[in-house]
Amino acid sequence: MFGLCSIPIRPGIFEAALYELDKLVRSNQILQYLIDPNIISTTHRSQNRLESYHQLRSDIAQAYGKKHLIGKTDWALEISNQCGRLIANVIIHYNSMILSKLYDRYKAENNQKALKMLKKISPIAWQHIHFQGRLVFSDSAVINLDEIVKSIELAIR
Repeated sequence: MFGLCSIPIRPGIFEAALYELDKLVRSNQILQYLIDPNIISTTHRSQNRLESYHQLRSDIAQAYGKKHLIGKTDWALEISNQCGRLIANVIIHYNSMILSKLYDRYKAENNQKALKMLKKISPIAWQHIHFQGRLVFSDSAVINLDEIVKSIELAIR
């Protein structure tokens, strides 16, 4: 593609054709977006997930009363940013594991209402996560997700 764009014969013709093709494809995508309500809802859901992720990252950064990343140098800011991303990804993974086990349980029970409700639940939630306090990590304390999932019951309407 790059070789075709740099052909010395008639400079600019190929670039103009690519630009017109891009406009055509973009117009087609916009029309599909306007016509199909499924695409609209999928796009809005994706935007909401992204906004939820940024809100989670903001709450992680604001833990312990801080509003900004910790650090004065570029290296320290990068470490702080990566730590925030790691914490956010751990929370999302933890929630995804719980939702996956709930999905398996309700699928085995053939509970269609619960399965339909689970499809609408986002793994980006942190209301049940406590950011403040002292955290103690030890090898002896293992989180048993099966016990947690047994205690969860969805409020199915």
